Parts: sequence; C-alpha cells; structure tokens
Amino acid sequence: MRDFTEPRRLRPALIAAAVLMAALVSAALMLAGHRAATRSAEAPRVPHPATEASPSPASPLSGPVTLVAGTKQTDGVSMGYPHTTLGAISAASAYLGALASTLDPNYAAAIGRAVGDPADASLASDLSSSVVKLRAALQLPASGPLPAPVTFLTTPQMYQLRAVDSDHALVLLLASDTFTNAQGGSAQTVGVYPMRMHWSGGDWRIAGIGGTGQDYAPLSAAPGSAAAQSKGWQALLATPAGGTP
Repeated sequence: MRDFTEPRRLRPALIAAAVLMAALVSAALMLAGHRAATRSAEAPRVPHPATEASPSPASPLSGPVTLVAGTKQTDGVSMGYPHTTLGAISAASAYLGALASTLDPNYAAAIGRAVGDPADASLASDLSSSVVKLRAALQLPASGPLPAPVTFLTTPQMYQLRAVDSDHALVLLLASDTFTNAQGGSAQTVGVYPMRMHWSGGDWRIAGIGGTGQDYAPLSAAPGSAAAQSKGWQALLATPAGGTP
C-alpha cells in the first residue's frame, strides 16, 4: 500500500533498499492488522467505499487538526488520550510514528503490548517478527544495535476518517518514511496506513493496522501536495509547546 517516490541523486542500490524496506514494513503491519480483524468480533465497521467520503455524523471533525498530547509515557510511547475523535487521531498518529520507526524487535513487541487492544494478544509477537524479517531482508544483523546512522523514520502528516462511533474510529494516515543507510545516504517513500482504533481500558488502542477489506492505495500522494488535498487528506498539526491547545 505504497506510492514510492524516487529521490534524486541516490544510488539505485539505496533506492532499492528503501523501497524494499518500506514495502516490508507495510506488508508486515497490514498482516498483523488482518490477523487481528479475523480474531476480534469488535473490529470497527467499515462502510462501503461509496459511503466513505465523509466522516460519520458522530465525528464533527473536518479540515486540519492540531494533535493533542498524551498524558503519560509507556515504553517511550505517548498514551493517555481523550475519549474523543481528536483523541483517536492523535493516538493513531503517535502509535504509528513509534511502531513504524523502529528496527528493534524487542522494542516493537513492547510497543505492541502497550498500545495494542487487549483483545488481540498476538500483536506484539507479530510486530517483533516483522522487524526481524525486515532486518534480514536488508542484510542487517538479526539482533543487537545497528551501526550508526542506520534509521527508518515514519512521520504521519495527514489524515482521513472512516467508520467513526463513540468507541471506534478508522483513522487513515498519510505518512512520509525516510530510510538512512550505514553510509548516510537516504531515500524517502510515502505510505497510507489504515489504523483501526478502539477505546478500551480507558485509552485509545490499536485494534489492527489494515485488515479492513478495502484498498486505500489509490489515496497515496505526496503529503501537503495539491494531489493529496484533492484526495481528501487533511493536515495534522503538531501540538504547541507546553501541551494541548
């Protein structure tokens, strides 16, 4: 579920590695989401595509939104979001930014345990396994620290809403991904992530990533571009310094 944009003046091997990594990240996360969807009877409703253009009446949000900050940190991930649609968007953005920006299998599992819906006990192991496969595909060590400056950073930049009610929201996130190799070269990709959010245990949690039965790949576009706006994407604005607005 990616639209790969080829950066200028980058060696073909680096571009291929970035594309491969982004594709595997997307596939691994979507697989975890599909497994969660088949196990959980509480997966959010997903309307027919013809009815998906606008948020449901339960969600008055439209246009750019300023993300709210969580009230606590768990395993380095911001949690503790309000029981509102804006809270669901903010949680989805924070969780995806953490999940898709690590190459540490143990940390991926810790994030999955912290932010995953308790109804899906396998999310942590799925995420850990996906990171191991990513490292192998990129010919990186299977475990342990990676040589600097190898990093993969995912930054959610725009959103859309689907299937919103008081305890569920399908938050589509348009994210930019930057892969940096051991030589310091970097390449960028763009991805669409369907985050199925569920209010559970006093916080928004991930019920799955993907697993909706819908293909959102046609919504891919460069964040902030006219094409992105024409496809219904709205900006995510950073929380002002000092907390929530």
